[in-house]
Amino acid sequence: MNETYEIRNRIGAKVAFLGLFVAAVLSAQLVVAMRSRVVLSEPIQLAHTGLSVCMPEGNGWRSAKRWEYQQNGFTTGSTYVAGPSRPTGAARCRYLSPVETAGPQIRFEQEERALEGKIVQTGRIDTHTVTVDWVHIQKPGAWFNTFFGSAKLPHSARFEIEVHESTGDAGLAEHVFRRIAESVSITDSPLLDAGTRIIAEMKDKGIVGFLDNQNRQSLFLIMDDRKNALGFTSDVLVDIGPGSDLNIQAASLYYIKGLFVHEEVASFQSDNRFDRFVWRFDRFAWKSAGIAAQRDGAAISLDEAGILTVTTSGEEPKESSYYVGASAAPEVLIEQLLAQMLDSDEKEIVVDIIEADGRVTPTHIIQIEPEGAAADRDAAHVVKLMPLDGRGFYQLVYLNERKGISKSLLRREETYLFESIDPEDAARLFPERAEYILQGDKLKKYLDERKE
Repeated sequence: MNETYEIRNRIGAKVAFLGLFVAAVLSAQLVVAMRSRVVLSEPIQLAHTGLSVCMPEGNGWRSAKRWEYQQNGFTTGSTYVAGPSRPTGAARCRYLSPVETAGPQIRFEQEERALEGKIVQTGRIDTHTVTVDWVHIQKPGAWFNTFFGSAKLPHSARFEIEVHESTGDAGLAEHVFRRIAESVSITDSPLLDAGTRIIAEMKDKGIVGFLDNQNRQSLFLIMDDRKNALGFTSDVLVDIGPGSDLNIQAASLYYIKGLFVHEEVASFQSDNRFDRFVWRFDRFAWKSAGIAAQRDGAAISLDEAGILTVTTSGEEPKESSYYVGASAAPEVLIEQLLAQMLDSDEKEIVVDIIEADGRVTPTHIIQIEPEGAAADRDAAHVVKLMPLDGRGFYQLVYLNERKGISKSLLRREETYLFESIDPEDAARLFPERAEYILQGDKLKKYLDERKE
């Protein structure tokens, strides 16, 4: 009886071993099939950059097939889901502009720390368009692999590829990573090139060349689409002469009055070519009844190496540094930028607009034909500004024969009109700020007081 039982055990063990062997073979065949069946999507083009990339699609992979703006860059991704279970693989590509000053090696170390893993392999992939440096990161004691790569692109941009898998198959993750890297294509980006030319022409001319006097003040009434007065903006741009390295100085006040009072103040100092500047921005909000104000802001500086440093204040202050490209200009010089575009007869450009709060926004600018001339006789030129960061708004800017801004129209969920107004009229509407409306030279002093 015992002998018969042992024979049955041996036969059962052999059958079980054979089953394991067959399962292993089938699993290996499945992995090979998965690798060979990685199908890529059609090229996913990123508008105005000349960049396109193909992402895994089908056979379990689901691709977004579009780019979305996230944190100073554009992202597209794909996930792998085998049946009803959770995703076991993911791929993501990012186009970054501006680029943080941290180089590829630091980025690799940041990824290593963020994933609580260890870099076990490094490499480089050279394609016909890009060179991708990459690392393989594993998490000790876990079936987890990440391949992360970085490549330098034209116009001071950077491209990143990231592939994760959680089944322990590093070979599959590497295969997907390489397929994506080999699909990257870079072609000409004429609108970015045009934007770079316009910025270069502005620098060559110098900001002083755009000023028709030594104390230019612009004052605009802010209204809603029902012509209700909401607030005003006041801007002063001054050339203080050759005695200072930062001879261009500007001050601005943005004031909205309602249930809450919103006020934004900024001071700006720059050299004539705006290769170097410092910028201070503060934002306040308080109830009309005088309840304690909320406050945040940013301090921005650009050095001769093209490094933009942004230090934010508020609940979570932080500092970040970026390389800005040759197609970047501060928002405070938008009138001069548009004037140079009109002088150069460029119909379309893409530039990076550096905003007062430190955000850098790629912006598509187009000359369009003036409409409704009878309603706006002063509009000799109309320019449309469309931020490409997904915020969903655009701005129409009307310029007169002298290429000065006469009014602008901002369309978001609602429409806001910025229309030139005489200081006396603005002072009557907002007597609490009359002193700084009527005497533009006192605006900087007011800004200095608000910083204290």
